[in-house]
Amino acid sequence: TSAGGKSQKAEKPLKPAAPKPAKSANIVFVLSALAVLVALAWVVLVPAGGKAKKPKAIKAPFASEKAFDGQTVRAKGFQGSHVISFTDKSCPHCVEATEALDGLEAKLKAQATKLAGKLKVAQVDCSKHADLCTKFGVAGDSEDASGYPTLLWFRAGELQGAYDGERTTQGLEEWAITKEAEGALTQ
Repeated sequence: TSAGGKSQKAEKPLKPAAPKPAKSANIVFVLSALAVLVALAWVVLVPAGGKAKKPKAIKAPFASEKAFDGQTVRAKGFQGSHVISFTDKSCPHCVEATEALDGLEAKLKAQATKLAGKLKVAQVDCSKHADLCTKFGVAGDSEDASGYPTLLWFRAGELQGAYDGERTTQGLEEWAITKEAEGALTQ
């Protein structure tokens, strides 16, 4: 008992604290774990050749003379529409048309548009198929040749005319939606 009348408890001797792991050990552990994760990601994402895989871009398919019967697209029972772009590799404006078609093809493949199953797109490389491009009035010696790029619209295989709208994915899609609303996209 103390002079003030309060009792004092005997203090317990303190246990020595457990030694803290060294910071360098923690850093080594974290770096090792990170190295394992990177190695696993490399194995999963990189093929045996050592180069990382790029996502495969969806491109509008190429068409040749085999896709046509005269000036008709061989539709094989498909009653919807085709938009076919006639381009040439040396044409700088053709890049825009090709990108628009590729974008619409990606949406059609993913069924991310209500046009899936009603519209198909393709492209003809006029540097490889000059006769075909001449047949459709895109290229050749005629003064009436439309030039590159020319996008033609076919319904149930039959030529309907030239697409003259905006050469963007959105422009093509909006045009086709309008044609569908008019009842002109499918037969």
